[in-house]
Amino acid sequence: MPTDRSISSLRTLRPDRDADIFWFRDDLHQPYPISPMGMTTIQKHHAWGYHVASEQTQLPPSKGAHVKLYRGRVYLGFALIDDPEEVARRAKAFGQLVEHCTDHWAEFYGGYISEVIANLASLAAVDGDGLTTPHLLDYLNKSEEINRRHWEIHFILMYPADTIYLEFEAFCRTHGVEEAAFVNMLKGFNSMSTQTDEGLWHLAEAADKAGLRDRLRNTTAGMLRDALAGDPNGREWLDRFDEWLERFGNRISAAHLDVIFPTWKEDPTPVLETINSYFARMDAGWHLLQARDEVMRQRDEVIAAVEQKLTAEDKLVFERLLPAAQQVYAFQEDHGFYIDAGSTAALHNSLMACGRRLHRCGLLERAEDVFFLTFSELVEILGDLARDEKIGTYHHRALVPSLVAERKENREAATALDAPLTVGNVPSTMSDPIALKVFGIVDEVLHPKGEKQMVERLEGFAGAAGVVEGPARVILSFEEFPTLQSGDILVCPATSTAWTPLFLKIAGVVTDTGGMLTHAAIAAREYGIPAVVGTWNATNSIRDGDIIRVDGSAGVVQVLVRAEGRG
Repeated sequence: MPTDRSISSLRTLRPDRDADIFWFRDDLHQPYPISPMGMTTIQKHHAWGYHVASEQTQLPPSKGAHVKLYRGRVYLGFALIDDPEEVARRAKAFGQLVEHCTDHWAEFYGGYISEVIANLASLAAVDGDGLTTPHLLDYLNKSEEINRRHWEIHFILMYPADTIYLEFEAFCRTHGVEEAAFVNMLKGFNSMSTQTDEGLWHLAEAADKAGLRDRLRNTTAGMLRDALAGDPNGREWLDRFDEWLERFGNRISAAHLDVIFPTWKEDPTPVLETINSYFARMDAGWHLLQARDEVMRQRDEVIAAVEQKLTAEDKLVFERLLPAAQQVYAFQEDHGFYIDAGSTAALHNSLMACGRRLHRCGLLERAEDVFFLTFSELVEILGDLARDEKIGTYHHRALVPSLVAERKENREAATALDAPLTVGNVPSTMSDPIALKVFGIVDEVLHPKGEKQMVERLEGFAGAAGVVEGPARVILSFEEFPTLQSGDILVCPATSTAWTPLFLKIAGVVTDTGGMLTHAAIAAREYGIPAVVGTWNATNSIRDGDIIRVDGSAGVVQVLVRAEGRG
């Protein structure tokens, strides 16, 4: 399509010519049409990271997924290795890596994540707006290269981490412990996501104690400082808020594989709305730390029960695998903080500095319009401005504005396009454990019977145990976060780390996409709320106000009562 080729002819999916590969629409990471800049940076790096990590770790079944664009949406292409001898060679090397990581995960993870933290600090130390244009171009290239390196690290860590999880799952299954039960042995540890949420909870407690509730509720994020600056209690609370935002505010508010969305530092509206929503939970007698203690109590109870059933020999294996599985389970959230969110935010910030430079030169109406350029286009424009700003501005004034306007129209139009769930060489069954656990690609998804049909009963993965009935709230993007009320059941395409604070006020969660290792399932287990993930039809079948029943133990969602005026 013209929309796809305008963004990247190189990465446009051509169903008739790319039919040898199984392509799957990646709603888990990118449930919206992708921006030109997002496709030519993050998504490009996503695929590159797959391939580098597959080679470095010698992942046996494949050399990593491909990423292409079709009807404005992102597709992953799964290509497996067919040669049994090559698979066997790779399996031996990969097995040795997994064995090492099982016993030395903290060391393995720590070395790589230290590199990520150092790289992010080096980018944060630079004021892009204060650079000359030649140096800004260098800074942009450095930001892009660091982002690509971080996606290599992401998959270098992910492949052995997910394999350790799968090996622990296999051990548990042989001893009669199903996945819905054994994941309880992995939860309740102090990840970066839980630290983020605890900080928000403490901010809400501090605001309540200082008598700031009403001002927070009645003040927009943009007016917050003016509203509180004249009050000593308000200034003290703002200092705590700024300290929290400095550490945890580098989250992209929506899809973390697109740089177009603002960070919490740029627009703390979602943060303020979340803090305000916690007051009702406080009034109802709920406390975050007490809820966390209950999660840990349940974890220890399940571990003790499993240990009682094991022989002395099996217990030795269990005691080796359990701590490794617990560590890699926490990694699922921590890499989201540093890489998926933090690294995306760092590149977003560099691009915004470039956008402001182009806006200053009159080439962009708004700095945010930079995301409607591709990376190579931005490099060309900045290079010309660095060569001669006056001539470069004149040269590109006839090129950039009309292109940006067209790309904006294309992205808006892409929201209405019918992008199929699968394209190309669709397998008869799915055996890849990563595709199952992370993406939730079960056989019913490979051969859907009606993704857009409205139904009364949905089935998915039993993401987090428990049963709850209540009103549904369908949230499709971060702009709708404020509509979510305490006690609602969240229904959404998928969640990411930016959505985690919502879990402190919801009664349950249902997603279209994902498997047992997706964010929604992990976060729901951490906060003890029922979850069904990977239903593939929830946001189409459920409407705001419908009374639904979520059985997180069975993986079933039932619409009990339709909201007034709904069919």
